[in-house]
Amino acid sequence: MLYKNGKPEGSTNRLEGAMIYTLTLNPSLKKSVHVEEFVYDDVNTILEEKRSAEGKGIDVSRVIKELGGSSVALGFVGGYNGLEVEGRLAGEGIVCDFTRVNGETRTNVSIHQQGKKMQTLLSAPAAGVTGFDVALLFGRIKQIPRGSYLVLTGSMPPGLDDNFYAQLITPSKGTEVKVFLDADGAEFKCGVGAGPFLIKPNIHVFGRLLDNNLKDEDEVLEHATAYLELVEYVVVSMGMRGAVGVSRKEKYIVSPPKVNVKSPIGAGDALLAGVILGFGKGASFRDALSFGVACGTASCLNTAQGLCVTEDVYTILEQVSIKDA
Repeated sequence: MLYKNGKPEGSTNRLEGAMIYTLTLNPSLKKSVHVEEFVYDDVNTILEEKRSAEGKGIDVSRVIKELGGSSVALGFVGGYNGLEVEGRLAGEGIVCDFTRVNGETRTNVSIHQQGKKMQTLLSAPAAGVTGFDVALLFGRIKQIPRGSYLVLTGSMPPGLDDNFYAQLITPSKGTEVKVFLDADGAEFKCGVGAGPFLIKPNIHVFGRLLDNNLKDEDEVLEHATAYLELVEYVVVSMGMRGAVGVSRKEKYIVSPPKVNVKSPIGAGDALLAGVILGFGKGASFRDALSFGVACGTASCLNTAQGLCVTEDVYTILEQVSIKDA
């Protein structure tokens, strides 16, 4: 069991003196605009506007910070939007070491109609990256200390090959850097083939990897074990149904308690952050998995994407059910 002091009984802190690095290749500056009702061909009065830095790796860093851990956020940023992304993260207390590019970091705009309780998302295209940008990022990642954790998650901007994640994973083995991979599509498939430490797809992404529509935990368990020749751990999130986790010696089904869901967006990132922190505190796979599910469930209690509150995590953790599969 993970306690609030971060150290499970009978364990040592394996991440003492080490660091967690999160990579967001395609971050965005999110602008949330609230109006009473959107009227076409007319002036619409903005009732409220919020701006934030967004990205899957960024969300992982947010949860790690909330739960008392430390991380460094890596990735590509550019232009005035990129400066704002860095500034806003610094304001949150998240350490950043982004690689700057010539293009402008993309902007996503969400329009909330409070009267109709409707939401519309406007997504700008991502700026491409060059070979020079990639070389700079590779150089930064090569400086990651031995024994650190590297989180690769999210989509890739134009200019990167599907093998990019695999190209980062392969050399990490010589430096004992443990890589956690959560992506989709061809880049995920290539990355899995390179043999990361842990993969964390959701059930839909895992089904696409298999070219199979998976329906329940039994089907997930059946297929997940086949990947243990490549990776040490497979964790498949299944929304409010919880998660399945397998290693070469263990198989678990984890079920969270029922909660009042305000937003499920980013729950998978929170789950991944919890698993990483669990491992970093010396927890067993069983306890790290339970902690991750508690984090993912706690994040659903908030409208802010992927953000969980420490007190909610530990309250939910006491109600998480885990069983051998």
